[in-house]
Amino acid sequence: MVKKKSFFVVFGIYLFLVFILGSLLWWRVSLQPTGGVKNSVSFVIDKGEGVSEIAARLKEQDLIKDELSFKVWTVVAGIARKIKAGNYYLSRSMTTPEVARTLTKGSADRWLTIVEGLRTEQIGELLIREGFAIDPEEWEKEVKAKKLEGKLFPDSYLFPQSSTQAAILKIIGKNFQKKAVDGLKNEWAASGKSQNFVITLASLVEREAKTSQDRALVAGILLKRVEEDWPLQVDASVQYAVAGRECSILKSPCDWWPEQLTQKDLQMQSAYNTYLYKGLPPGPICNSGLSSIKAVLSPTKSSYWYYLSDKDGVIHYAETSEEHQNNIQKFLRE
Repeated sequence: MVKKKSFFVVFGIYLFLVFILGSLLWWRVSLQPTGGVKNSVSFVIDKGEGVSEIAARLKEQDLIKDELSFKVWTVVAGIARKIKAGNYYLSRSMTTPEVARTLTKGSADRWLTIVEGLRTEQIGELLIREGFAIDPEEWEKEVKAKKLEGKLFPDSYLFPQSSTQAAILKIIGKNFQKKAVDGLKNEWAASGKSQNFVITLASLVEREAKTSQDRALVAGILLKRVEEDWPLQVDASVQYAVAGRECSILKSPCDWWPEQLTQKDLQMQSAYNTYLYKGLPPGPICNSGLSSIKAVLSPTKSSYWYYLSDKDGVIHYAETSEEHQNNIQKFLRE
Protein backbone atom coordinates (compact mmCIF):
# COMPACT_ATOMS: atom_id res chain seq x y z
CA MET A 1 0.00 0.00 0.00
CA VAL A 2 2.85 2.33 0.95
CA LYS A 3 4.70 1.38 -2.23
CA LYS A 4 1.60 2.13 -4.31
CA LYS A 5 1.25 5.56 -2.66
CA SER A 6 4.95 6.25 -3.23
CA PHE A 7 4.53 5.31 -6.88
CA PHE A 8 1.66 7.78 -7.35
CA VAL A 9 3.61 10.52 -5.56
CA VAL A 10 6.66 9.96 -7.73
CA PHE A 11 4.52 9.71 -10.85
CA GLY A 12 2.71 12.93 -9.91
CA ILE A 13 6.00 14.73 -9.40
CA TYR A 14 7.20 13.37 -12.73
CA LEU A 15 4.09 14.64 -14.53
CA PHE A 16 4.45 18.02 -12.83
CA LEU A 17 8.07 18.30 -13.94
CA VAL A 18 7.13 17.27 -17.47
CA PHE A 19 4.41 19.93 -17.46
CA ILE A 20 6.83 22.59 -16.20
CA LEU A 21 9.52 21.64 -18.70
CA GLY A 22 6.95 21.46 -21.50
CA SER A 23 5.57 24.87 -20.56
CA LEU A 24 9.05 26.37 -20.46
CA LEU A 25 9.84 24.86 -23.85
CA TRP A 26 6.54 26.14 -25.29
CA TRP A 27 7.20 29.56 -23.77
CA ARG A 28 10.70 29.73 -25.23
CA VAL A 29 9.64 28.56 -28.67
CA SER A 30 6.50 30.71 -28.81
CA LEU A 31 8.51 33.89 -28.21
CA GLN A 32 10.86 33.23 -31.13
CA PRO A 33 10.55 34.98 -34.52
CA THR A 34 8.13 33.50 -37.02
CA GLY A 35 10.77 33.57 -39.75
CA GLY A 36 14.09 34.98 -40.81
CA VAL A 37 12.68 37.51 -43.30
CA LYS A 38 13.85 40.99 -42.33
CA ASN A 39 11.55 42.94 -44.66
CA SER A 40 9.33 45.32 -42.68
CA VAL A 41 5.55 45.22 -42.92
CA SER A 42 3.12 47.92 -41.82
CA PHE A 43 1.00 47.17 -38.77
CA VAL A 44 -1.61 49.72 -37.67
CA ILE A 45 -3.07 49.81 -34.16
CA ASP A 46 -6.36 51.70 -34.01
CA LYS A 47 -7.36 53.90 -31.11
CA GLY A 48 -9.03 51.91 -28.35
CA GLU A 49 -7.87 48.54 -29.68
CA GLY A 50 -7.20 46.00 -26.92
CA VAL A 51 -4.29 43.60 -26.41
CA SER A 52 -6.39 40.57 -27.43
CA GLU A 53 -7.39 42.19 -30.73
CA ILE A 54 -3.80 43.26 -31.37
CA ALA A 55 -2.48 39.77 -30.60
CA ALA A 56 -5.00 38.16 -32.95
CA ARG A 57 -4.02 40.45 -35.83
CA LEU A 58 -0.30 39.98 -35.18
CA LYS A 59 -0.81 36.22 -35.38
CA GLU A 60 -2.93 36.62 -38.52
CA GLN A 61 -0.11 38.57 -40.19
CA ASP A 62 2.43 35.96 -39.03
CA LEU A 63 4.30 38.50 -36.89
CA ILE A 64 4.10 36.39 -33.71
CA LYS A 65 3.90 32.63 -33.18
CA ASP A 66 1.26 32.57 -30.46
CA GLU A 67 -1.44 34.96 -29.25
CA LEU A 68 -1.46 33.73 -25.65
CA SER A 69 2.29 34.07 -25.20
CA PHE A 70 2.11 37.66 -26.52
CA LYS A 71 -0.65 38.54 -24.05
CA VAL A 72 1.09 36.83 -21.13
CA TRP A 73 4.43 38.46 -21.93
CA THR A 74 2.94 41.97 -22.09
CA VAL A 75 1.31 41.45 -18.68
CA VAL A 76 4.44 39.96 -17.08
CA ALA A 77 6.59 42.75 -18.54
CA GLY A 78 4.08 45.37 -17.36
CA ILE A 79 3.55 46.90 -20.79
CA ALA A 80 0.03 45.71 -21.66
CA ARG A 81 -1.36 49.20 -20.93
CA LYS A 82 1.55 50.99 -22.59
CA ILE A 83 0.88 49.84 -26.15
CA LYS A 84 0.07 52.91 -28.26
CA ALA A 85 -2.08 53.44 -31.32
CA GLY A 86 -0.17 54.17 -34.49
CA ASN A 87 1.46 52.76 -37.60
CA TYR A 88 4.43 50.48 -36.94
CA TYR A 89 6.88 48.70 -39.19
CA LEU A 90 7.51 45.18 -37.91
CA SER A 91 9.61 42.29 -39.19
CA ARG A 92 9.08 38.55 -39.00
CA SER A 93 12.66 38.32 -37.76
CA MET A 94 11.61 40.04 -34.50
CA THR A 95 10.93 38.07 -31.32
CA THR A 96 7.63 38.50 -29.50
CA PRO A 97 9.25 40.70 -26.79
CA GLU A 98 10.81 42.87 -29.51
CA VAL A 99 7.44 43.24 -31.24
CA ALA A 100 5.71 44.10 -27.97
CA ARG A 101 8.33 46.69 -26.94
CA THR A 102 8.16 48.31 -30.37
CA LEU A 103 4.41 48.80 -29.97
CA THR A 104 4.97 50.86 -26.81
CA LYS A 105 7.21 53.44 -28.48
CA GLY A 106 4.54 55.20 -30.49
CA SER A 107 4.88 55.92 -34.18
CA ALA A 108 5.95 58.98 -36.11
CA ASP A 109 2.53 58.97 -37.73
CA ARG A 110 -0.22 61.14 -36.29
CA TRP A 111 -3.86 60.33 -35.60
CA LEU A 112 -6.27 63.03 -36.70
CA THR A 113 -10.03 62.96 -36.22
CA ILE A 114 -12.20 64.99 -38.58
CA VAL A 115 -15.64 65.44 -37.06
CA GLU A 116 -18.86 65.83 -39.04
CA GLY A 117 -19.98 69.24 -40.25
CA LEU A 118 -16.67 71.09 -40.64
CA ARG A 119 -15.98 73.48 -43.49
CA THR A 120 -12.96 72.94 -45.72
CA GLU A 121 -11.25 75.89 -44.02
CA GLN A 122 -11.81 74.41 -40.57
CA ILE A 123 -10.21 71.11 -41.57
CA GLY A 124 -7.22 73.03 -42.90
CA GLU A 125 -6.96 74.87 -39.57
CA LEU A 126 -7.14 71.53 -37.73
CA LEU A 127 -4.27 70.10 -39.78
CA ILE A 128 -2.15 73.17 -39.10
CA ARG A 129 -2.82 72.94 -35.34
CA GLU A 130 -1.70 69.31 -35.42
CA GLY A 131 1.62 70.30 -36.96
CA PHE A 132 1.12 69.43 -40.62
CA ALA A 133 2.71 71.70 -43.23
CA ILE A 134 -0.47 73.14 -44.70
CA ASP A 135 -0.88 76.56 -46.29
CA PRO A 136 -4.51 77.73 -45.74
CA GLU A 137 -4.95 79.35 -49.15
CA GLU A 138 -3.25 76.52 -51.04
CA TRP A 139 -5.35 74.02 -49.07
CA GLU A 140 -8.61 75.64 -50.20
CA LYS A 141 -7.37 75.94 -53.79
CA GLU A 142 -6.35 72.29 -54.00
CA VAL A 143 -9.61 71.06 -52.45
CA LYS A 144 -11.56 73.04 -55.03
CA ALA A 145 -9.29 72.01 -57.91
CA LYS A 146 -9.72 68.32 -57.04
CA LYS A 147 -13.46 68.80 -56.48
CA LEU A 148 -13.24 67.46 -52.93
CA GLU A 149 -15.48 70.03 -51.25
CA GLY A 150 -18.01 68.08 -49.20
CA LYS A 151 -15.93 64.91 -49.63
CA LEU A 152 -13.37 65.46 -46.87
CA PHE A 153 -14.92 62.50 -45.14
CA PRO A 154 -15.23 62.71 -41.33
CA ASP A 155 -13.26 59.87 -39.75
CA SER A 156 -10.11 59.10 -37.75
CA TYR A 157 -7.02 59.10 -39.95
CA LEU A 158 -3.43 58.05 -39.46
CA PHE A 159 -1.15 60.37 -41.41
CA PRO A 160 2.66 60.22 -41.55
CA GLN A 161 3.93 63.42 -39.92
CA SER A 162 5.76 64.25 -43.14
CA SER A 163 2.59 63.99 -45.25
CA THR A 164 2.20 66.59 -47.95
CA GLN A 165 -1.09 68.35 -48.56
CA ALA A 166 -1.62 66.27 -51.70
CA ALA A 167 -0.95 63.01 -49.82
CA ILE A 168 -3.44 63.92 -47.09
CA LEU A 169 -6.13 64.74 -49.63
CA LYS A 170 -5.46 61.48 -51.45
CA ILE A 171 -5.95 59.45 -48.25
CA ILE A 172 -9.17 61.29 -47.36
CA GLY A 173 -10.50 61.06 -50.91
CA LYS A 174 -9.93 57.29 -51.03
CA ASN A 175 -11.73 56.89 -47.72
CA PHE A 176 -14.72 58.86 -49.01
CA GLN A 177 -14.89 56.67 -52.11
CA LYS A 178 -14.63 53.47 -50.05
CA LYS A 179 -17.14 54.29 -47.31
CA ALA A 180 -19.54 56.85 -48.77
CA VAL A 181 -19.71 55.64 -52.37
CA ASP A 182 -18.62 52.00 -52.75
CA GLY A 183 -20.07 51.13 -49.34
CA LEU A 184 -23.49 52.50 -50.35
CA LYS A 185 -23.71 51.21 -53.92
CA ASN A 186 -27.28 49.98 -53.63
CA GLU A 187 -28.49 53.22 -52.02
CA TRP A 188 -26.86 55.35 -54.73
CA ALA A 189 -28.37 53.21 -57.47
CA ALA A 190 -31.85 53.40 -55.92
CA SER A 191 -31.72 57.18 -55.43
CA GLY A 192 -30.92 57.99 -59.04
CA LYS A 193 -29.40 61.32 -57.97
CA SER A 194 -26.04 62.77 -58.91
CA GLN A 195 -23.17 62.72 -56.45
CA ASN A 196 -22.99 66.52 -56.35
CA PHE A 197 -26.73 66.77 -55.58
CA VAL A 198 -26.52 64.24 -52.75
CA ILE A 199 -23.33 65.62 -51.19
CA THR A 200 -24.63 69.20 -51.35
CA LEU A 201 -27.98 68.33 -49.77
CA ALA A 202 -26.28 66.09 -47.20
CA SER A 203 -24.14 69.04 -46.12
CA LEU A 204 -27.30 71.04 -45.35
CA VAL A 205 -28.78 68.10 -43.45
CA GLU A 206 -25.54 67.68 -41.47
CA ARG A 207 -25.69 71.23 -40.15
CA GLU A 208 -29.45 71.22 -39.55
CA ALA A 209 -30.02 67.91 -37.72
CA LYS A 210 -28.12 65.92 -35.10
CA THR A 211 -29.77 62.49 -34.98
CA SER A 212 -30.22 59.87 -37.70
CA GLN A 213 -34.01 60.03 -37.34
CA ASP A 214 -34.10 63.83 -37.67
CA ARG A 215 -31.65 63.79 -40.56
CA ALA A 216 -33.86 61.43 -42.56
CA LEU A 217 -36.95 63.58 -41.84
CA VAL A 218 -35.18 66.86 -42.67
CA ALA A 219 -33.77 65.32 -45.85
CA GLY A 220 -37.29 64.32 -46.87
CA ILE A 221 -38.60 67.85 -46.27
CA LEU A 222 -35.78 69.52 -48.20
CA LEU A 223 -36.15 67.09 -51.11
CA LYS A 224 -39.87 67.92 -51.34
CA ARG A 225 -39.06 71.62 -51.33
CA VAL A 226 -36.54 71.19 -54.15
CA GLU A 227 -39.01 69.15 -56.19
CA GLU A 228 -41.82 71.68 -55.65
CA ASP A 229 -39.52 74.64 -56.39
CA TRP A 230 -39.86 76.07 -52.90
CA PRO A 231 -37.01 78.02 -51.28
CA LEU A 232 -35.18 75.74 -48.84
CA GLN A 233 -34.79 78.47 -46.19
CA VAL A 234 -31.90 76.72 -44.46
CA ASP A 235 -30.13 78.87 -41.87
CA ALA A 236 -26.90 76.89 -42.19
CA SER A 237 -26.47 77.94 -45.82
CA VAL A 238 -26.75 81.60 -44.81
CA GLN A 239 -24.29 81.01 -41.96
CA TYR A 240 -21.89 79.61 -44.55
CA ALA A 241 -22.27 82.68 -46.75
CA VAL A 242 -21.94 85.17 -43.89
CA ALA A 243 -18.84 83.48 -42.47
CA GLY A 244 -17.31 83.24 -45.93
CA ARG A 245 -17.64 86.99 -46.26
CA GLU A 246 -16.61 87.97 -42.73
CA CYS A 247 -13.75 85.50 -42.34
CA SER A 248 -12.23 86.36 -45.71
CA ILE A 249 -12.20 90.01 -44.63
CA LEU A 250 -10.69 89.34 -41.20
CA LYS A 251 -8.20 86.67 -42.33
CA SER A 252 -7.86 85.55 -38.73
CA PRO A 253 -9.57 82.97 -36.49
CA CYS A 254 -13.28 83.66 -36.55
CA ASP A 255 -16.69 82.06 -36.08
CA TRP A 256 -17.28 79.89 -39.13
CA TRP A 257 -20.91 79.19 -38.10
CA PRO A 258 -22.46 82.38 -36.65
CA GLU A 259 -25.57 81.32 -34.70
CA GLN A 260 -27.35 84.67 -34.57
CA LEU A 261 -28.46 85.64 -38.06
CA THR A 262 -29.84 89.14 -38.56
CA GLN A 263 -32.49 90.27 -41.04
CA LYS A 264 -29.65 91.87 -42.95
CA ASP A 265 -27.91 88.48 -43.14
CA LEU A 266 -31.08 86.87 -44.48
CA GLN A 267 -31.13 89.44 -47.29
CA MET A 268 -27.48 88.89 -48.19
CA GLN A 269 -26.93 88.60 -51.94
CA SER A 270 -25.32 85.19 -52.21
CA ALA A 271 -26.08 82.06 -54.20
CA TYR A 272 -25.81 80.26 -50.84
CA ASN A 273 -28.71 82.26 -49.41
CA THR A 274 -31.50 79.69 -49.64
CA TYR A 275 -34.02 82.24 -48.39
CA LEU A 276 -33.56 84.35 -51.52
CA TYR A 277 -32.72 81.67 -54.08
CA LYS A 278 -34.60 78.46 -54.79
CA GLY A 279 -32.98 75.08 -55.20
CA LEU A 280 -29.70 73.85 -53.80
CA PRO A 281 -26.74 76.15 -53.19
CA PRO A 282 -23.85 75.92 -55.71
CA GLY A 283 -22.01 73.30 -53.66
CA PRO A 284 -21.62 71.67 -50.24
CA ILE A 285 -21.41 73.97 -47.22
CA CYS A 286 -19.60 71.41 -45.05
CA ASN A 287 -18.26 67.89 -45.01
CA SER A 288 -21.02 65.55 -43.92
CA GLY A 289 -20.80 62.15 -42.29
CA LEU A 290 -22.20 58.83 -43.41
CA SER A 291 -25.48 59.31 -41.51
CA SER A 292 -26.39 62.49 -43.42
CA ILE A 293 -25.43 60.97 -46.77
CA LYS A 294 -27.59 57.93 -46.00
CA ALA A 295 -30.44 60.27 -45.00
CA VAL A 296 -30.42 61.93 -48.42
CA LEU A 297 -30.12 58.62 -50.26
CA SER A 298 -32.95 57.08 -48.19
CA PRO A 299 -35.05 59.97 -46.80
CA THR A 300 -38.10 59.57 -44.58
CA LYS A 301 -41.32 60.56 -46.32
CA SER A 302 -43.68 62.63 -44.19
CA SER A 303 -46.48 65.18 -44.36
CA TYR A 304 -44.17 67.87 -42.97
CA TRP A 305 -43.02 70.89 -44.94
CA TYR A 306 -41.42 72.92 -42.18
CA TYR A 307 -39.09 72.41 -39.23
CA LEU A 308 -37.09 74.42 -36.70
CA SER A 309 -34.56 73.70 -33.97
CA ASP A 310 -35.26 75.07 -30.51
CA LYS A 311 -32.62 76.41 -28.11
CA ASP A 312 -31.85 72.87 -26.93
CA GLY A 313 -31.37 71.55 -30.45
CA VAL A 314 -34.69 69.68 -30.50
CA ILE A 315 -36.38 69.79 -33.92
CA HIS A 316 -40.09 70.61 -34.16
CA TYR A 317 -41.95 69.82 -37.37
CA ALA A 318 -45.02 71.37 -38.97
CA GLU A 319 -47.29 70.56 -41.88
CA THR A 320 -48.50 74.10 -42.56
CA SER A 321 -47.07 77.60 -42.47
CA GLU A 322 -49.50 78.46 -39.65
CA GLU A 323 -48.27 75.56 -37.52
CA HIS A 324 -44.68 76.58 -38.25
CA GLN A 325 -45.34 80.17 -37.14
CA ASN A 326 -46.87 78.84 -33.93
CA ASN A 327 -43.72 76.78 -33.35
CA ILE A 328 -41.59 79.87 -33.90
CA GLN A 329 -43.59 81.78 -31.28
CA LYS A 330 -43.56 78.86 -28.86
CA PHE A 331 -39.97 77.65 -29.11
CA LEU A 332 -37.90 80.59 -30.34
CA ARG A 333 -39.56 83.73 -28.98
CA GLU A 334 -40.60 82.73 -25.49
